[in-house]
Amino acid sequence: MSISLKEKDSKQNNSDPIGKITGFFLFRNLIDNYNDNKVSGEDERKRIKKYGIISLILSLAAIVISVSCLITTIINVEFQGVSVVLIMIVSILGGIIIPIVMSLYAFVFAVLQVRLNRKAVGIIGIVTSVLSLVSCIVLTVFLII
Repeated sequence: MSISLKEKDSKQNNSDPIGKITGFFLFRNLIDNYNDNKVSGEDERKRIKKYGIISLILSLAAIVISVSCLITTIINVEFQGVSVVLIMIVSILGGIIIPIVMSLYAFVFAVLQVRLNRKAVGIIGIVTSVLSLVSCIVLTVFLII
C-alpha cells in the first residue's frame, strides 16, 4: 500500500493553505524560500538581507509613483485631446492602486526580514512602506477634495 509520488504531490497541493488563499505564484515561492531560509544555519540566516532590500525598492518606487501623480494632480496639467475623466482614471490607477499594492508587498517583505534576523534594513523597510501607504492616502484625500 505505497502511495505514488503523484498522489503524494496532489495531497500536499490540496492541503496547502497558502496556495489556496493567495493564488499568487510569486508569493507562494516567497513563503517557500522564507521557510528554507528560516531553517538554515544561524550564521547563514544572519547574513540574509534580500527581503529588506526588496522591501526598500518596492516602497521607494511606490513613493515615487504616488508623489509624481500627486504633483501632476496639483499642477493640473491639461493635455490637448484628453478628457479630465481619463486623467482622473490614470491618477487613480497609477497614483493609488499600484502604489498601495506595492506598499503592501513591501510591508510583507519587511516583516519577513525582521522575523528572519532583525536587520536594520527590515525596520527601514517597514518605515518606508508605511510612508508610501501614507502618501497614497494623502493622494486619495487630495483627489476627493
